[in-house]
Amino acid sequence: MSQAREPGHVRLRFRFFTVSGRVAPALCLAAITSLGHAAANGEGPTVRDVVEFTRIVQPRNGDPDQLAAQVSPDGRRAFIVTRRADVATDTNRYEILLLDVRPERLADGNPEPVQTLITVEARTDENYMDPSVQDVRWAGDRTLLMRARMDDAGFQVYSLDVATRRLRQLTFESRRLVSFAVSQSLDRVVYAAQVPQPPMLPGRHAVVVGNQSFWSVKHGQDDWRAQRRYYQYFVAEAGADRPARSLGEVFPEAGNALPGVDISPDGRWALLHRWEPERQLAWGRDYPLVAVATHRYGPSVSVDPLGYFSRPSHYVPRRLVAWRLDDASPQDVIDAADDALPGDLQRRGDRLWMGGGQSVLIGGTHLPVSDTSDGPEGVRRSHVVEYWPDENRSQVVTALSGRLGELLPVRGRPDRFAVTDAAGRRLFERLPNGGWVQVRATQGTAATSTGPSAIGPEWRLRVAEGLDVPPDVVADGPEGRSVKLTTLNPQFDPDRWGRMQPFTWSDDRGRRWDGGLMTPHRVDRTARHALVIQTYGFAPDRFYLDGSNRGDGHSSGFAGRAFLREGILVLALPIRAATGAPKGEREAILAFIDAVRGAVDTLVADGLVDRDRVGILGWSATGERVLNLVTFGDVPMKAASILDGDANTLFSAAITYAASDNVLARKERTNEGSPFGATLAKWVSNDPSLHTDCIRTALRIETYGPWVLNNWDIYALMRRQYKPVEMVVIPGGSHALSRPAERMVSLQGNVDWHRFWLKGEERSEVVVPGETAEDLRQQYLRWRQMVDLKRADDAKPPCAARRDAGS
Repeated sequence: MSQAREPGHVRLRFRFFTVSGRVAPALCLAAITSLGHAAANGEGPTVRDVVEFTRIVQPRNGDPDQLAAQVSPDGRRAFIVTRRADVATDTNRYEILLLDVRPERLADGNPEPVQTLITVEARTDENYMDPSVQDVRWAGDRTLLMRARMDDAGFQVYSLDVATRRLRQLTFESRRLVSFAVSQSLDRVVYAAQVPQPPMLPGRHAVVVGNQSFWSVKHGQDDWRAQRRYYQYFVAEAGADRPARSLGEVFPEAGNALPGVDISPDGRWALLHRWEPERQLAWGRDYPLVAVATHRYGPSVSVDPLGYFSRPSHYVPRRLVAWRLDDASPQDVIDAADDALPGDLQRRGDRLWMGGGQSVLIGGTHLPVSDTSDGPEGVRRSHVVEYWPDENRSQVVTALSGRLGELLPVRGRPDRFAVTDAAGRRLFERLPNGGWVQVRATQGTAATSTGPSAIGPEWRLRVAEGLDVPPDVVADGPEGRSVKLTTLNPQFDPDRWGRMQPFTWSDDRGRRWDGGLMTPHRVDRTARHALVIQTYGFAPDRFYLDGSNRGDGHSSGFAGRAFLREGILVLALPIRAATGAPKGEREAILAFIDAVRGAVDTLVADGLVDRDRVGILGWSATGERVLNLVTFGDVPMKAASILDGDANTLFSAAITYAASDNVLARKERTNEGSPFGATLAKWVSNDPSLHTDCIRTALRIETYGPWVLNNWDIYALMRRQYKPVEMVVIPGGSHALSRPAERMVSLQGNVDWHRFWLKGEERSEVVVPGETAEDLRQQYLRWRQMVDLKRADDAKPPCAARRDAGS
């Protein structure tokens, strides 16, 4: 039952959250009830302001573990890597910034100004998740190592002398170099490189498809992004312009992750992973952690044991092999699978070299069944072991609880290490006899590479950010002291760029959804506003610029704060409900529709939003949810954008065949069965492409890359029915857009689309690179024609699916 409200009163549901020990309302009432009009006063950034915002790309996501590793071994300096787009030149500018973190200077509140060590300008920076400068790390107190693309050439490994700024190229690889490790003396490099795999071999005139994907066959002849990705390990003498030696055979990508590499400090040994799909079923029978991973992430070997329509790719078990680098000869380390899941492959640390390379600690490995002395329980568990490559022997250090979290060094204590697993963190110390013993962790010994970065006994580094606070690096000291070390975006002001606040609502099934609502600092409470819903999640403790703020690179086509400039509010929709979230794919789509309905109902009841002026954007996985919402949902959406989105359609099932070992099974779960046989009717009822007559929303479809993976069928069928739809292909783009011009096309295009459909307004100024006044005129000619088409389409009777649902 609705509650009575006084005229003009705005009712808001509050959620309280703690920030720095204080309790604050989830939605600031003053921001809603103050007077003013955002668009009239120019409140909110332009799309160009959003695109050109300076971002921290290392540490990624402000990760405290990465930041800890970015402090020099002597604790006096730290670095970060930033990126700033320049729309005028269509260039991303990367900078490695050096920060003064000497405790004595921090105590005085007077660190030296930030220094720019190197600037790299990238014009062919096609993927946000693959920046042109990455994997930067310390090698001693005055040298940085990095993997970078200089002058838009291929990735190479470089060393940078911090004092002299001298840059030295260590590798000369013609293939795509994807990971590296360098010996302590900087004279030997081990790396992995992508090996070209064109589907049609030289001299051939046809391709037998087998279980290759559509885009690898149709687009992969010369495009490494579309090819089936294969890699090989190499070792090279640093700085020597002569061919590197290969280490082992070419192997396929596993887990959608780049293969990492490792080298002993003395440069004599490398520990490299070997993936073994042919042993996956057997290892699954022996090791429960492998069985669980196979069931969740790698169903191919059990669903399709013949490899007829799929191949193991998303999850493949692996083990370590040691390579003696002087003669490139291998030897087995432990003949058993490790416990890594697909998401762990690149992030976790699971090896620590001891004594300069005499031995290495290996975390998260099972033991061979024949070597397990403590019976079935020993087989079930993963372990930390120490391995001596010169003697080719190993010794168990400790068993783990569940899977390995990380294996971590202790700063200043080479005789200690820490390990994290399901039971928490444990600290180990070397015994005089060479073994290890678990010791009690104290505050003074907790300065591992996890948590806040240690820069002396009293100071710690962190990336400080909040919903309306852009990320910057801060040093926290004793007695609550704090020294801000960077100011990367001085132009940002929430009073001019708008404010994002946590916002909670419930759907009609009682689930709680914790999202965010972005409003101008001054909101006209006498008028109902247009609203754009941006999907793909919400993090209440991270800066929200464009969206999503769940992780770096998740922003592709989202414009975020730029919508405020046009007088459009923004709701950030969480990926799943905070309570009662379903686990199945089909149920998640239905819950998504419930969430949108609940959010719109709440904001309309609160007097903030006009129900007839609501739009929505979905990217990647949430693109599929938006497609189902506008097809089957009962929430009227005036406009929608699907940004390189997934789809549960028959076309998508065919076009993504063999892309991974889980894609077909996931689509079948989404549609409650296969598109043939006994479950055909279920598929037909759930496939949006077979019900495009139900779509009454003006739909913008964006697809990135030279190939179209999804939603071409939706576009074609809507055009056939004279429905308002536009498809924009960005041929040079990747799933996570990066080039400034491409970002401008996408973000400005979505602002224009939703402004036009939700407010009836048109842009008159040319702002997108390459755009002309005629282009802009033609854009609105097309869209005005669509208005007439939509009016005629809206007058038609409800589609059969909606009539059946109503009955």
